Amino acid sequence: MATVHRNFTKYVLYYLSGSSTAVGVPHEAEIDCFDNAGNRVGIIYFLPGTRRLPENQDTVNGIYIYFRMSRFADFMSILKDEQPLFLGLDTVSKVAYIGTSSEPVGQHEPN
Repeated sequence: MATVHRNFTKYVLYYLSGSSTAVGVPHEAEIDCFDNAGNRVGIIYFLPGTRRLPENQDTVNGIYIYFRMSRFADFMSILKDEQPLFLGLDTVSKVAYIGTSSEPVGQHEPN
């Protein structure tokens, strides 16, 4: 399995009114992910409906990952509560993911 991992520490959120096709794919939200130096490491697109999702890909602009809009709240929770984070892509199967690096159990539990 050949994988690409890209760590990110910052993000920019675009929550769109209507459905944009600015990147050739109709989407309702996107999260652009950046490393500490401000370099884009990937974009997570959230698409409406049930039509087939485009293939995840590794591009010169980072890893492009596609999810249904119904998963958006899950991602916002992950971005708010977890760290460190990375984007990953299996370059053979095209399965992509957001993940955490090693972190302590109960990190966000109250004292």
